[in-house]
Amino acid sequence: MQKQKRTRRKKLSIIAETGTGSDNGKFNRKKRNFFQNYKVTNSREFTQLTENLKQEMQAKSQRIRRYERRETQFSQNKMFKDDTKRFYRNLSMKIKEARESPSVAEAETYCKSLWGEEAQHKVREEYVRREEKRKVSYIDWIPLQIMEISSYLFKAHNWKSPGSDQIQNYWLKFFLATHRHITKNFNAIIEEPDKAPNRLTTGMTYLIPKSGDRKEVRNY
Repeated sequence: MQKQKRTRRKKLSIIAETGTGSDNGKFNRKKRNFFQNYKVTNSREFTQLTENLKQEMQAKSQRIRRYERRETQFSQNKMFKDDTKRFYRNLSMKIKEARESPSVAEAETYCKSLWGEEAQHKVREEYVRREEKRKVSYIDWIPLQIMEISSYLFKAHNWKSPGSDQIQNYWLKFFLATHRHITKNFNAIIEEPDKAPNRLTTGMTYLIPKSGDRKEVRNY
């Protein structure tokens, strides 16, 4: 596609030079051959040919941009699967390249406004009243089994970015002796949620610039 784009650009440059009075014999022969190949005999055909070449150039450029986006997406997905640590490192480098970014205090204030403030829901909406009238049947709590935990761990990415304990899934997956302890702890947390350690709900937020003013934290 790049080659086709360069070919059309050369043709447009020949058209652009038409009428400039150039005395370059070699270039004039190129122009004559060019117009003979396209059978251009008058100004209307000349204008139509110019417009067609420009549209073809634009279409090729759009196809190249779509192809490059797909290539980037594919390589990023593959990197995330094969080397998650490298993916996040590259992501961090791109974030650092942002020339102007909000301060840590601004980011924290904005995030707290989204997550830390209790939302006021409209409790008298029709769908709420409709759900209140529904008959809900409850089932007895059945503790998790070791095979359920093991099955989930085996599906997890080996080197996905770890939590605050810095233990990656690879070690949890293949240290089979730990699975019964993990199962026991999960069951204990489900039965008594207040005893869950804070580190289980602690994470890291990456600010990824989207569009607009990069000084505004809402644009991340």
